Amino acid sequence: MTTEEEKKEKTVSQADRIVFLGLKGALVATVFLFTPLLTMVLNTIGLSSFAPLLNALMFPLLFLCFGVMGYGMWQKKIQEKKGADDE
Repeated sequence: MTTEEEKKEKTVSQADRIVFLGLKGALVATVFLFTPLLTMVLNTIGLSSFAPLLNALMFPLLFLCFGVMGYGMWQKKIQEKKGADDE
């Protein structure tokens, strides 16, 4: 059985969720950016004319995901600092 203290330690904060969301988005953007997977999908559905625009779309998406991840890390640091001040 877990005690209340162990349950409290296992809870995931909002900042952790934001960090993992940014990480997941960055991984998806990286897979589509550095592999021909998205180009093959576009060719399959007949939208191969958009293939040259992929770098113009995927690099900003990648940097946006890194920004979300950085924001989550910043929020986590603020929460840790606030928790240290409360003690």
